[in-house]
Amino acid sequence: MPKCLIVFFALLGLASAVKFSVPLRSSGSLKEKMVREGRYSEYLMQRNSAVRQNLVDTMDEFYVADIALGTPAQHFTVSLDTGSSVIWVLDSHCDSQNCHEYTLNHTMKSAYNNETSSTFVDANKNFLFYYSQSEIYGLLGKEKVSFSGFSLSNQDFIRATVLPDVFTQQPIDGVFGLGWAPKEELTGVGNPMQALLPQLDQPMFSIWMQRNDGMGSAGAITFGGFDNVACDKNIQYLPLAEPGVWGFTVDSASIGIFTHKRSGKAISASGSGWTGIPDKFMPQVIKATKAKYDWNYELYYVPCSTAASHPDIKLHIGGNEYHITSAEYVLDIGLGNDKCVLAIFVDTGLAPEADWILGDAFIRRYCQIYDFGNSRMGLSKFIQRD
Repeated sequence: MPKCLIVFFALLGLASAVKFSVPLRSSGSLKEKMVREGRYSEYLMQRNSAVRQNLVDTMDEFYVADIALGTPAQHFTVSLDTGSSVIWVLDSHCDSQNCHEYTLNHTMKSAYNNETSSTFVDANKNFLFYYSQSEIYGLLGKEKVSFSGFSLSNQDFIRATVLPDVFTQQPIDGVFGLGWAPKEELTGVGNPMQALLPQLDQPMFSIWMQRNDGMGSAGAITFGGFDNVACDKNIQYLPLAEPGVWGFTVDSASIGIFTHKRSGKAISASGSGWTGIPDKFMPQVIKATKAKYDWNYELYYVPCSTAASHPDIKLHIGGNEYHITSAEYVLDIGLGNDKCVLAIFVDTGLAPEADWILGDAFIRRYCQIYDFGNSRMGLSKFIQRD
């Protein structure tokens, strides 16, 4: 465990401990929106001409929350991402369309303006970093960050001034990182969780998600504890497969009569809409589902009429079995002609440290508990919420 976190945990008894929840909203499928607007072919042309894999490939659905920066408050919609470790938001000094327009509904994104905030402090540092596989350039500053009635003072954040084209397809103004220490290229940028942990009832947070049709909650993140209303009280705790990364070991996997016996590292990725699987397991998934490849849309598909009949993907983790049902990995995104896609991808470098990327599809079935204090993760069955 990093020494700085040990110091923070020692201070827990000196602070007023709190536990609070941040509600989540779902963006819905970004691919579905592009298909229904007739824009998916254009997107594929842009993606195929790019050097790096676009984020829409894996982040098809975003679970987002609201935060505020500055005094007076400026409001932003952000992805709360377990794979990131810093806060970054769009900056008003970015004059590119990539920074401002969300092209799927032609609305303007929110951009931070330091000139209107009395609590902004310029750190006079520039950073070039990667969000998944896309380059982002930004300026470091310090600011008051508020969410769900709670606030962090003088918190490091990055004002993004250069972003990739794909950002226009994503319904977010930035990212709030829930991970451990920042990666090497972001050394020197304060981690928001390290600032938050000393003030929490327990040095942990938990996440649950569910699909919704625009009615009711799409999920919540509980800081400082475990949501025992949305999640079953029986928790399996697992050691981290790699220090400083939210993840665990998948011992083996199976689908139908096919078994993938090789163990591998899995990361819990709250910012990933689709499920990443090992390349050697993908042929077994295709055989078990009898999926075919659509060369126009560059996706595997099965008949929508058979969607419910496909076998579960079973993950064997720490002596227990966890299921991803066909309701989660077979999706109707509006291709027509009775075609439903497999919401599965083979990682091409998005997370080189992992064999599995277990994102929203897995979190919708199993609540995730992220325990900083004991360097471990917990899994618990999700209980349906209104």
